[in-house]
Amino acid sequence: MRNPFIYLFLFLFAAALTYSCAGESSGSENVEMPDGTLQEQIQFLVNENLFDEALQRLRVEDKNDSSVMVMLRDTHLLYGNWLMYHAETIHMTDRMPKALRHFRRVIEIDPDNRTARSNIDQIETIYRQMGRDIPEGVAE
Repeated sequence: MRNPFIYLFLFLFAAALTYSCAGESSGSENVEMPDGTLQEQIQFLVNENLFDEALQRLRVEDKNDSSVMVMLRDTHLLYGNWLMYHAETIHMTDRMPKALRHFRRVIEIDPDNRTARSNIDQIETIYRQMGRDIPEGVAE
């Protein structure tokens, strides 16, 4: 049986890549939230690169609901990827530590997540090669 949450992840990931050049995640920016399910609202915010707002919306939801945890995990993962590969207007010294914290949160939610582990390894390797301390912490 196929896991239905993988389809949500793939859709959110594709949507984030599609809209990755739309701007930074800096708040509501006068974007009107559509009516609909929580999933539709989170999808909309991610599509608009409003990751902080999406995460804020998910933080107040029931953490015992597996669909909420999947959306939380996927949003952190997409945010980290966006920071790594698409947030050109944010300086590298600011976005890489933040991306690393989001990937660490993904691992807390889903310890077997290969994408987050791979990205953590990649970022930490770069810090080591540069002879710099690896940033600490985990995203909220």
